[in-house]
Amino acid sequence: MQHIQKVSPREAYAAYMLGTVLVDVRAPQDVAHKSIDVKRFMNLPFEELSQRFDEIPGNKPVVFLSRIGLKGNEAARFMQEHGYENVAVMDGGLNAWEEEGLPIR
Repeated sequence: MQHIQKVSPREAYAAYMLGTVLVDVRAPQDVAHKSIDVKRFMNLPFEELSQRFDEIPGNKPVVFLSRIGLKGNEAARFMQEHGYENVAVMDGGLNAWEEEGLPIR
């Protein structure tokens, strides 16, 4: 089992600018309440990941995020177990993103 790479919110944002896919694994109602404010991101609730993981592009790097990073870490591990190699988790999740002053909607 590979180690799950952790990236800071600023690293995740910089990677996003270069084409990395950001995947928020929180529930849709949580995303509707508060989310990162970027045009290209996926909301794929953790509870649906095992049925829908094939919706995540396999040809691009992926960074998972959750509220504080726990579910994001579990999602990244799940994806590694299913053959995805270029996955990471945003350390500190949405809370850390917001603390860094990055765009929130």
